[in-house]
Amino acid sequence: MSSLYIHIPFCHHKCIYCDFYSIAKHSPEKMLDSYVDCLIEEIKQRKDFIDSSLTTIYIGGGTPSLLSISQLERLFKEIHHNFDTKDISEITMETNPEDLNEDYLKAIRDLGINRLSIGVQSFNDNDLKMLNRCHSSRQAKQAITNALNVGINNISIDLMYNLPMMNIDSWKNNLDVFLTFSLPHISCYSLTVEQNTMIYKLIEQNKMILPEEKEMLDEFDLTMEVLKDNNYIHYETSSYCKKEFQSKHNYNYWTFGKYLGLGAAAHSYDGQQRCWNENDIDKYINNINNNYLNNNNKELLTNQEKYEEYVMLSSRLMQGLNEEEVRIKFPEYFNHFKKNMLSLKEEGYFDENYCLTTKGWHLQNEIALNLML
Repeated sequence: MSSLYIHIPFCHHKCIYCDFYSIAKHSPEKMLDSYVDCLIEEIKQRKDFIDSSLTTIYIGGGTPSLLSISQLERLFKEIHHNFDTKDISEITMETNPEDLNEDYLKAIRDLGINRLSIGVQSFNDNDLKMLNRCHSSRQAKQAITNALNVGINNISIDLMYNLPMMNIDSWKNNLDVFLTFSLPHISCYSLTVEQNTMIYKLIEQNKMILPEEKEMLDEFDLTMEVLKDNNYIHYETSSYCKKEFQSKHNYNYWTFGKYLGLGAAAHSYDGQQRCWNENDIDKYINNINNNYLNNNNKELLTNQEKYEEYVMLSSRLMQGLNEEEVRIKFPEYFNHFKKNMLSLKEEGYFDENYCLTTKGWHLQNEIALNLML
């Protein structure tokens, strides 16, 4: 069983915090058609990279909701032709609120898309303007309502905290608005400032100031508290869901399942090696046309790299790390793991089941690095 990821690197424009590969302009229909042609050709060239039986599909970006229904129809026709799709339980599409009218939602529902990830980011118009988002708070609420009206109930939204001008009260208001919809999933991300972004330049020039670390941690703690009180399970660092509504596709990533990534900048993993496409559309198209995708962009993971990825990913998950799994899969690193884990537990970062405590969540990355070699 495997997962399929499709990257759509087109956006209306670039958000000031975004470090993902995307083209920040409204792309002509002809350009999108050409890109879909390449995705279809890549399916044909690389369908044997993973098992043919798919359990999840995820269309990410960028802004996949820029694709027309006819473009999506062509793409799904090729997927169904080349893969065994009878056991697929989840097809997720990332979307922006401004694209989600009811006609579009009905059409993607009829294509089999049964889960939406809506990039709301904030229900505060000042935050949205600062982030250079295209939509308003009203449009975000209407998009969620439209999706529910057409029968797409498996909806996740993204919200961001630790924003400039944000405080604990304004973040609480974002969570309260989310709760009014009773959606099954939410991803809450602390704003991360990457070097090659507009927000990085603004902060460097003192034109924008982030909250103090204590404010960020207070907002994170409030998130855990409020969502727990409303019966959401904190199953991954940034992810919260109602029972049985975790992202199956992402969970496959986090537990080292196999996946094929299609499109510019997409990554793939077959259980042993990782490969990736060029993060440049022109190079990607040229590679497709010459049938030499991934000839150079490959790496065979060493056992040490697999151990370190296990530590990094498993420490982010609700079920935590598993001592017996480390002993069996990584015997050469077991003593190192055991020694450092004992120290971390004594300091209160992990509980007896090797799951992060609230204190541990605050330093998750640093703790993972401590368990690495």
